[in-house]
Amino acid sequence: MRLRNNIFAAAFDYLKREKGIKTQKRLAELMGVSEDTITRILKDRCEVTEDVITKLQTASGCIFNLQWLRGEDPIHMLIEDLNDGMVSHFLPPEGEERNAPIDHSSLVNAALAAKDETINVLKSQVTDLRIQLVEKDKTIEDKNNIIAMLKQRLAEMESVNDNFAKYPFPLGSAEPDELSHL
Repeated sequence: MRLRNNIFAAAFDYLKREKGIKTQKRLAELMGVSEDTITRILKDRCEVTEDVITKLQTASGCIFNLQWLRGEDPIHMLIEDLNDGMVSHFLPPEGEERNAPIDHSSLVNAALAAKDETINVLKSQVTDLRIQLVEKDKTIEDKNNIIAMLKQRLAEMESVNDNFAKYPFPLGSAEPDELSHL
């Protein structure tokens, strides 16, 4: 199973144990995706995208460490683990329902940060592809130079063969041996 899919499954397990989100259907409702999407992720039939990570983070009340969800930090699952509880003021007090309205500015900031990271990754991929294109063009130019050289050599060889074609008898044939008739 892919790393992000394993992490998603661990996050879902945590939500089932600690936050009362017991079914895939309920998680799908909170995330705003189909139940099939959750099933495909858990069965490793599709990849966990940045969009899915953002939706999971939003649905959970932003309790997870984004780097952990992305597979970049294997240790700190929760934001409070990362900051030793210093972000507990973002979480509802104990006893209150965790599905209470979420601070939308925090959600927007988290979504923008995720989108910025995605854009940076895509820009990096575009740069890599441009480098590959330059290398490919250089390889094609080198191969075209070799082809031109080989065509020139072939033309030279054909011109030599044309000179041999002017001989009165075929090359490689010997004069008949007078004794061969006997």
